[in-house]
Amino acid sequence: MNSPLRVVLWACISLGATPWAHAQETSVSIAHIYQSTLENSPALRAQGQRIEALEAGRSYANRLSAGPLSLEGSYRSDRSFDNQGLRETELGISAPLWLWNERGQNQNLRQAELDTGRLRVGALKLELAGQVRQVYWNTLAAHLDVEIAQARLVGSKKLMDDVQQRVDAGDLAKADLLQATALKAQAQAEFARALSALSTVGAEFTEVTGLPVTVLANPGREPLPPATRVDIPAHPAYQTLQSEVVIQQNRADLIALQKRNNPEVGLAVVKDRAAFAAPNEKSLVVSTRIPLGSSAEHESRLLAARADETEAQQRLKRAETTLKAQASAALTSVQWFEKLRTNAQEQAQLARQVYSLYQQSFTLGETDLPTLLRFEQQAFEAERLAKKSTVEYSSKVSALRQALGLLPEQAP
Repeated sequence: MNSPLRVVLWACISLGATPWAHAQETSVSIAHIYQSTLENSPALRAQGQRIEALEAGRSYANRLSAGPLSLEGSYRSDRSFDNQGLRETELGISAPLWLWNERGQNQNLRQAELDTGRLRVGALKLELAGQVRQVYWNTLAAHLDVEIAQARLVGSKKLMDDVQQRVDAGDLAKADLLQATALKAQAQAEFARALSALSTVGAEFTEVTGLPVTVLANPGREPLPPATRVDIPAHPAYQTLQSEVVIQQNRADLIALQKRNNPEVGLAVVKDRAAFAAPNEKSLVVSTRIPLGSSAEHESRLLAARADETEAQQRLKRAETTLKAQASAALTSVQWFEKLRTNAQEQAQLARQVYSLYQQSFTLGETDLPTLLRFEQQAFEAERLAKKSTVEYSSKVSALRQALGLLPEQAP
């Protein structure tokens, strides 16, 4: 457990308060937490630099030659042999040439890579939103467990004190005091277990968001989306995969053109002298180099590129089916958990009423302690399920928005 959180939790135990009972003024919504996480995301910052690199690559694809120019030079002399005065100096430049339609296809590939890099920003934001939503609701659920366990601990302590007084007055047996003491010990164990779980989830929350858990106070639910059907073409994950298909297609088409290495053309100026008495002569040399390709090697590269293209197309096809299934499942979960929340709240209200009646009956001496404890346990479980169902319903709404490709938004 990290030191700041340990201090908070021990203060809670000492003062009988929940970890965020006094953090109302610092409460922020899931949308604000998400925005703060975006600003500190290493992946998004790195993606911005990758886009700059892709833009530079796109500009480089507009070059006139297939590669950088080469400077060539040579010097020939017979000084170390018969020394008749032979001198020859050659200085030239050569440039690789594009194959037919290679330049345009290379530009298409670079542009597709740049478009994909920009689309990946949206996909990264959605992926980060999913992480924030998960740790947000997990942390709030853990905090709710602490609140519920604390409430039961306070109630069990109050009950034990009441039983102690009655035992001292001779109205109840010592066995009843032992049962009340056992109930308090159980409540203390549940409270400690809830605090331990909260510390673990809180550390994960800080790791993902970069924020302390104290920024959370009241859960800020997200609104239900106006449209519950997923728009496949507009989904960031689908758009990224679709762009990946375009990249693989362009890469395969480019490799199909590159049956051999790029030819080169050179231009050189030669200055030579045949002997000491001969005049210096200058000449212009135009040269070319045409590599011979390997059909087997080219076929291997092309087949590998076509395989990557087929894989990208299949991933895109599966993504459409997967996104529809995830959105449908998320919508069904929202509908069921809405009903579950309503039922749990009704059950909690009834259980509280029943427990209140048995409390009055126990005070009047008409009900024994085991019966009261049984209904106390039922009321506690009903209350816990009611509060948990509210958080679970809100988390399912966030999951639906995640499945639809929507970013966090605060409910009005």
